[in-house]
Amino acid sequence: MPKFEDMNETDVREVIVRPLLQRLGYAHGTEAAIRTEQTFRYGKAFLGRKSPKKDPELVGRADYILEVASFGRWVVEVKAPGEDITRDTVEQAHTYAAHPEVAALYFLVTNGRKFQLYRTSSLDAPLMAWSFEDGEEIFLALSNLVSPDAIKRKVRLLVPDGGKPLGAGLPSSVQIIGGFVRYEDHVGNHPLLNMDGINGLELPITSGRVSRAEDGRLHAALNMAKAAPMMGEVNALLKREDDYDFYCGDEYISTIRNRPSIFQNFFESHTPAGTPIAVMGLGKTPMPFGFRMSALTEAVGYVEDDVFKGTMQISYEMIYEKIPPFIRQALEAQLGPIPAQPKIQGGGQFEVKLLRL
Repeated sequence: MPKFEDMNETDVREVIVRPLLQRLGYAHGTEAAIRTEQTFRYGKAFLGRKSPKKDPELVGRADYILEVASFGRWVVEVKAPGEDITRDTVEQAHTYAAHPEVAALYFLVTNGRKFQLYRTSSLDAPLMAWSFEDGEEIFLALSNLVSPDAIKRKVRLLVPDGGKPLGAGLPSSVQIIGGFVRYEDHVGNHPLLNMDGINGLELPITSGRVSRAEDGRLHAALNMAKAAPMMGEVNALLKREDDYDFYCGDEYISTIRNRPSIFQNFFESHTPAGTPIAVMGLGKTPMPFGFRMSALTEAVGYVEDDVFKGTMQISYEMIYEKIPPFIRQALEAQLGPIPAQPKIQGGGQFEVKLLRL
């Protein structure tokens, strides 16, 4: 048993909470991801209001977002062992969990000693409450609520019936007839991941369809126009096509700007050493090392006048493989230390034009 009197908030996160999340089945860079950093396109408690000055400010940042891509998410707020879990603590965590760009199903508040799990839709009483000593006893019940499989099962209960509409005023299937995606604010945590060339790029959406997948999720299959040369090279390197499949665990597409739907696309790729890559002045040159990459794209929006519109977030995580020592030394001498977890984060805006069938 840990000595709580010697622990601070960081200790609780890394010694108690993270191992619990990993045991539940979550890991960085997977479809059931642990996310520790979240930026918002809209830093208020609502999305896209006409008078943002009147919106309440977003309070706090949750320590962990547990993301089952395109099915749902829940969040964890961690306090130091010496801090009590008060009503104010719970309400602060709820503000974050209920933010339209998070839309968590549940949120957990803990100080390492005590744990309280809430439905985001209900603050009357915890759904579950336990002490550290009772962790083994309650683990199965907790797993049945918030493990990746449990989050997926929750969505699969929404079995689609014949002709079930996609949302208010929407039929069971709509055609995508146009729109755009505008990339903004892309930045990497190392100069090797410089993405300045993509900022400001706007690509047309050319076609697609929104319907229901067999498991009940909302499914948006869309096609983008061929990317600009730089993006085309990147997509070719990652073996990524211009067709994208986004899924949403909501029962219906939102038509309310303050309660948007979150559609997600999760993509993984492996680029082995020796893959040809375009290098300025050298033509195609074999890469001296390989890498693995995962990318999660979130489109947060609502339907208005047959247009699904909103903001997007894109997060890339990479793992470099077998960088030869002399190449690593040369890169780090010129660009600085290569981070243990290379990341690129960015955002943007989009509009998707829909045609009722």
